[in-house]
Amino acid sequence: MRIVIMSDSHGAVGTLLDIIDRHKDNADLFIFLGDVDNDFDEALMAYPDMKYKRVVGNNDWFSAHPTSDLITLNGKKIFFTHGHIFHVKRGNEEIMEYCRKIGADICLYGHTHRQFTNYDNGLYIMNPGAAFTGAYGVVDIENNGIALIANKI
Repeated sequence: MRIVIMSDSHGAVGTLLDIIDRHKDNADLFIFLGDVDNDFDEALMAYPDMKYKRVVGNNDWFSAHPTSDLITLNGKKIFFTHGHIFHVKRGNEEIMEYCRKIGADICLYGHTHRQFTNYDNGLYIMNPGAAFTGAYGVVDIENNGIALIANKI
């Protein structure tokens, strides 16, 4: 299973479209981690059949979408959020503690605009970076393990 992770588009709709177009034939799911919600709405108009999940960021005022979500795919629990509610600009300890508390296998967040991948004692952690710079992430979940891939257009 392949999941493409995007965050922090901040008006770069064209870059979101480029990322989606690059993976429309090999991704099972797209996750948008917020900032800016309207950009992702535009991407959905271009790709109405795309399977996706989304949360809102700190710049997505008045959005009805949740600030975080937890899903299970291929037997792996995936927690995702924009990150601001976990103060990730000060470090990822708070979000990692929360993910461990809820039993997540994979933790996805944005907000800092910096790509980051790590494996820490059973927890896979990814920040895809800022889509407005062309950065995004890919999570591959296979029977033999999980791979986190930091990518750039």
